[in-house]
Amino acid sequence: MIIQFTVENFLSFKEPATLSLAASALKEKQTRSDEIVFELEGTNLSLLKSAVIYGANASGKSNLIKALDFFKWFVINSSKGVQSGESIRVESFRLNRRTEQEPSYFEAVFADETVQYRYGFEVDEKRVHREWLYQKGNKRKAKEVELFLRDGDEYELHPKFSVGKEVVAKKMVRDNALLLSVAAQFNESVSVEIMGWLANTTIVLGSSDERIWEMAIAQIDDPSMKRRIVEFARFADFGIDDIRKVDNTVISSHQQYDEEGNATKTVTFPFRVNESEGTIKYFSLAYPIIDALDHGKRLVVDEFDSKMHPLLTSRIIGLFNSRVTNPRNAQLIFTTHDTNLLNASLFRRDQIWFTQKDSFGASELYSLAEYKVRNSAPFEKEYLMGKYGGIPVIGQFERLFDLREEEYGSTDEQA
Repeated sequence: MIIQFTVENFLSFKEPATLSLAASALKEKQTRSDEIVFELEGTNLSLLKSAVIYGANASGKSNLIKALDFFKWFVINSSKGVQSGESIRVESFRLNRRTEQEPSYFEAVFADETVQYRYGFEVDEKRVHREWLYQKGNKRKAKEVELFLRDGDEYELHPKFSVGKEVVAKKMVRDNALLLSVAAQFNESVSVEIMGWLANTTIVLGSSDERIWEMAIAQIDDPSMKRRIVEFARFADFGIDDIRKVDNTVISSHQQYDEEGNATKTVTFPFRVNESEGTIKYFSLAYPIIDALDHGKRLVVDEFDSKMHPLLTSRIIGLFNSRVTNPRNAQLIFTTHDTNLLNASLFRRDQIWFTQKDSFGASELYSLAEYKVRNSAPFEKEYLMGKYGGIPVIGQFERLFDLREEEYGSTDEQA
């Protein structure tokens, strides 16, 4: 389970920004908190099953998802996907002279059924500057234990992290690689567990559309999963009777009718040629959604509402927010512009987040729970009115046409 994620000095985030899925002590009357909130067993910590992020275009929403994506990618790949002397694909906040020269900061706090971890690192294009890993048991009075702390070329290693001690002693950790990634290559148990946790966190960016599509079509080979994906498509009222692969091409089947409305035959289409972009996206997301709900995994989606009808988006969110369809406490984090979803019957205030840029181009992240808002407040209306920030400051578009007339003269003058 994700407890929180923090990023600093990365892309548009200059100052620390923390997305938390820890539930606040709110008394929400319209939302089924008993469905949305679950307790981390053995602790006094309650977590949320979903979180939504709003904000204007270019306010930082996608950059937050990119930060999570980089965190996952670098942990999994730094020991093998980045070669010695190769640059690390990280970018600091470049609109400030000081931060442009400083490393980016990432930290995640997460848990499984028995243990909580706090893991993070500071990195620039050339090297890892700092790295740390702490753990504590899921008990009310458990104390955090430092498994390792890396500061430049200096390491403090707990006896429990003996494999890490060995790889450090043999100088097997490059400047541009993470100790955790290297230790996982040698089957260090905690490192392997964290790698598995990240592998079970699916992150969908616009740039990953093809990867998610490939993941989806691979599931068509599994008869059981294929049946569930087809049912998922039927529930969405796409008119699709079947989905299958023919010569490695995904084909959708539709029913043909005569003039009297009688079914006559089945007609097939190449899925990616004839189906709408919304249908293609829905199909691509079907497996990650089903897989997350089946196994209690995490799904992070940028622009979740893009190309899909608001009612579909709302129903999918409902699957994650339900105790019946999400008994294993899978978590959904997504960005959206769809204000139809911004209501108290669907989300608690601590599930709703906003991004906004200041006058120096730096993004900030904050929750609706930080505002004094009554339970019956119309979230969508007040957001669009600018009460919570996170909306674009729209200029006078009409001025563009005034400038046109000033440059070219009015229509009457040209006549």
